[in-house]
Amino acid sequence: MAKKSSQPQEPKYEAPKPQAISPEELAKIDEAKKTEAAAQIKKILDEIKSKAEGFKTEVLKQFKKEVLGMALLPPKGEGQPMDILVLLQTEGTFEEKFKKKDEIEKKLKEIGQKKLPNINISTAVLDEIWDMCFKGKYDILGLLAMSMPLYDAGWLGALRMSEIHKQMVLKKFEKYVVSYVIGGSMVRGTATPTSDVDSFIVIDDTDVTRMTASELVSKLRAIIWGMAEEAAMAAGVQNKLNIQIYILTDMWNSIKSANPVIFTFLRDGIPLYDRGMFAPWKLLLKQGKISPTPEAIETYMKSGTQILERVKWKLKDIAMEDIYWATQTPLQGALMMLGVAPPAPVETTAYMKEHLVKPGLLEEKWVKIWEQIIGLRKDIEHGRVKDVSAKQVEELLEGAEKLLARIEKLTKQIESQSVKKEIKVLYDKTMEDLLAALKMMDVKATEEDAIKLFEKNLVDKKLAPVRYLELIKRIETLNKEQKGALAEISSMTFEQDRLAKDTFDHIRAEKGKKVEKYKISAHYGDEKKADIWLLSDTAFIVMDTSNPNTAIKRFTIAKDGNLTGEKSANLKELNETVEKFAGTPTILTKATIDSLKKVLADNVKLVVGA
Repeated sequence: MAKKSSQPQEPKYEAPKPQAISPEELAKIDEAKKTEAAAQIKKILDEIKSKAEGFKTEVLKQFKKEVLGMALLPPKGEGQPMDILVLLQTEGTFEEKFKKKDEIEKKLKEIGQKKLPNINISTAVLDEIWDMCFKGKYDILGLLAMSMPLYDAGWLGALRMSEIHKQMVLKKFEKYVVSYVIGGSMVRGTATPTSDVDSFIVIDDTDVTRMTASELVSKLRAIIWGMAEEAAMAAGVQNKLNIQIYILTDMWNSIKSANPVIFTFLRDGIPLYDRGMFAPWKLLLKQGKISPTPEAIETYMKSGTQILERVKWKLKDIAMEDIYWATQTPLQGALMMLGVAPPAPVETTAYMKEHLVKPGLLEEKWVKIWEQIIGLRKDIEHGRVKDVSAKQVEELLEGAEKLLARIEKLTKQIESQSVKKEIKVLYDKTMEDLLAALKMMDVKATEEDAIKLFEKNLVDKKLAPVRYLELIKRIETLNKEQKGALAEISSMTFEQDRLAKDTFDHIRAEKGKKVEKYKISAHYGDEKKADIWLLSDTAFIVMDTSNPNTAIKRFTIAKDGNLTGEKSANLKELNETVEKFAGTPTILTKATIDSLKKVLADNVKLVVGA
């Protein structure tokens, strides 16, 4: 038998078996790495931030008036130098702003070399940020929102809140968001840590057929306002988002009706997101081409005076072009104030005679001056006149100046007439809304006692705000005095409409009557669905809710419940009727059911609560 070795044998090596890792455990490892990386980045940023205090102090000592904020931007990559962006607000012309920016940037880099030698210092004026937004380059907004503020006069925090809110809205309604626009102090660069941030959101409702405009706006407002509070908390700022929500159809109607609030929104707003509608609207407004608004007319009038000042310093051929447009444009403005569409240049003479001379608003001699101006222009254009003497230019310039002065006087005369007309429309609409509100409160009233009863039964009971009463009294005073400014009347019309709608909503809420419960659904035919509104003595039937071009019919409800007097209607008419509906119950009788069968189909099925 062989003798066994007394030395221990070397153990045989076995490779460790791989341990299976569950997806949950792997996710925990990845999350831990992310957390560790984030902590390292934060540590680096905190160190730089502490070193940057000296830089910030020196910059604010020299340029506090111009600096809106200083932000430490996220690193571009591993090993890359950090960047500090100094946001500036300078004054003056475009060239002056950027010249001042270059001067400040040079000095900031000198300070940076002493205080932060390994950090890149760059600057941007607010106009550059807004220019990027107009060009659809929104990455800069996200970059600033993710930056670490070294100094913030209020603008950076407000931007972070707006950007967070915008992203929340887009995530929820991206298909329907037409524009997300900011205005007010944010745009001017005067935002403080406590100032409100004005924002405007336009939602596309052109394919919404299953609810009224008021229903849609109410639902959107509840959701988007809730997001605003979340955005403020996430941004850690005291600023509040003041959000106005407009559906596209209302926005377009407001533009067509020359609503001054909407035009202020277009004029001053900056898009943080736009699907290509806001920028053209803004450009058309600047050009005064959207509608005969006070702003557009003012643009026309001012252009003439400004051009004539330059005529004196131009060459004679350019002077003739300027004199022509200086008179043509204000003449179009005057005709627009009369409600006449601006004519083509070749039609201006005929329009002047028909709409200004014939009614006695303008003397014939002014038409002759205009004919001299356009006549010489045509002669030059067609080569019949090769040269224009200095004397001719002087005579035409003198005539044009007199014509402009006469047009200015004419516009004041036309405006006075327009003011009286607009005041009457506003007053009549206000009285109509007051009487409708009192009717909803079961209060009988006449035009003579409507305001007093409105104060007693609605304002004193907190169903209508005091500012609405003040507005009503101001409208009453305007109606008595028969004078005012068109811009003021337009603004008051918008405010009156808004406050009237809010008052109607408060009355319904107080009386516990939701307008939606007066709508029932009906299924009929081959899986068609109709919406039926029964509003006391009036009924509306939306024939096919799945069809955006569906017919809407209006009926009178007879005493026995029968639907009579069929008429064609539209969504605007339905919205206006629902808005002022007092919530009086409607009895659904056999005659009503029989009428619905005749209008829809014998197999109609009514669905309550759909």
